[in-house]
Amino acid sequence: AASSGLGNQISQYALQYVGCPYVYGGSSPSGFDCSGFTTYVMKNFGYSINRTASGQMDNGTSVSRSQLQPGDLVFFNSGNSSKRATHVGIYTGNGQFVHASTSTTGVIISDL
Repeated sequence: AASSGLGNQISQYALQYVGCPYVYGGSSPSGFDCSGFTTYVMKNFGYSINRTASGQMDNGTSVSRSQLQPGDLVFFNSGNSSKRATHVGIYTGNGQFVHASTSTTGVIISDL
């Protein structure tokens, strides 16, 4: 997709939740898990996406890492799971993404 202001709006909206707690199964600012966070952010922009990280891989169109744009979902697999994805976040640009990481850190910005 062509670069758009919407992707920047999505990533900027997501960044306001940095510092919110991580809660397994959570999908609100009182506590997010990774896919609950992405679901919550996308819903604000009128997108209804699947609830799990693996399920969200079925939403939208896959792009290569070099084609990532702010607002894109980024997926990870810890390698010790049969799931297609064990984690998901929202790309913010410059090689970084925002995500609900762990119960220790909550929603943070990390390097890809």
